[in-house]
Amino acid sequence: MPTLALALACACSPWVDEAASAPIAQSEPPTSPERPVALPRSATPAVVGDPDASEREILAVGDRELGEDELLGLPGSQGLAVAIRGASTSPDGGHSIGTPQGGALVGGVQLPFDPAAYTRRDAGRSWATSQTVRTIAAAFSSLRRDRGVAAEVVIGDLSLPSGGAFGPHVSHRSGRDIDIRLVLAPGLDRTTLPLGAEQVDWDATWALVHSFLETGRVTHVFFDFARQEHLHRAALRAGVHPQVVDHWFQWPGGDGAAAVIRHEPGHRAHVHVRLDCEGQGPRCQGA
Repeated sequence: MPTLALALACACSPWVDEAASAPIAQSEPPTSPERPVALPRSATPAVVGDPDASEREILAVGDRELGEDELLGLPGSQGLAVAIRGASTSPDGGHSIGTPQGGALVGGVQLPFDPAAYTRRDAGRSWATSQTVRTIAAAFSSLRRDRGVAAEVVIGDLSLPSGGAFGPHVSHRSGRDIDIRLVLAPGLDRTTLPLGAEQVDWDATWALVHSFLETGRVTHVFFDFARQEHLHRAALRAGVHPQVVDHWFQWPGGDGAAAVIRHEPGHRAHVHVRLDCEGQGPRCQGA
C-alpha cells in the first residue's frame, strides 16, 4: 500500500450461513480480471444476453436456512471467533500456487463460520490461503469494531478446496480472490441483488472496501466503472484525502492504469478483492 495512502486515509464512522440456491444458467462467458478495461466516463460495455446472470450465481443467498448444528458440522466451521487485528486462529500452510487465472491452492483453509462478522454465501466455495483468511479477519475486525458497521455482509466465492478451475469465474483459482456483495440499503430483503444505486448503502460499502485497503495487501478491487462514482463520493464523505481517493480510483478519468479500484464487467452488485503474494507462499505469482 502506498505510503501516501496509509498516511492520509482516515477511518469511516457512522448476519446465518445458508446453502447456495440452484445454479443459474450463464448467458455470457466471464471476462478475466487480469485484463482490466480502462473506460472513458461516457463508455458503456457491450451487453450480450443477461449480463447479471453470473453475479446471481456467484452471490445468490439460498432459500434454505441451515440450523446452527448443521452449520457447525461443516468442515472448517467450528464457530471459531475471528480474532482482533488479524491474529487469526486459521491454520498455517494454505499457500497459493501460480496466478489467480492459472494456479492452484495447496493446503486450503476454509473461511471460518463467524456470523457476527460476515455471512458465507456457500461454505463449500469458501476456501483460501491462510494469509487470505487472516486478511479477511483483519478487515472485518476493522469494519465492525473501528468503523461500527453492523449491517450484514455476504462473502461470495473465494476458491475451491484445492483451487483450480472454478466456474463461472476465470480467476479465483489460487486462494487470493474474494467476492463480496455490496452492502444493502436498510429495509431490503437480504436476498436482494443490489443492481440499483438506491439499493446500496454506499457509506457502509466504502467502509468495507476501505477496511480491506488498509490491510496493505490489496492489489485490485474490481468494480463496474459506471458505479464507481457512488463509492468515490462515499470515500470523500468519510474524510479520505482527495489525493488518496484519486490514487485508488479509476473513476472519473477512466485511464487510471495504476488504480486499485478498476473496471471489470460483471461486477455491478459485488466487489472482487484480490490480494498480493505477500505471505502467500514462495510459488505465488501474478497481481
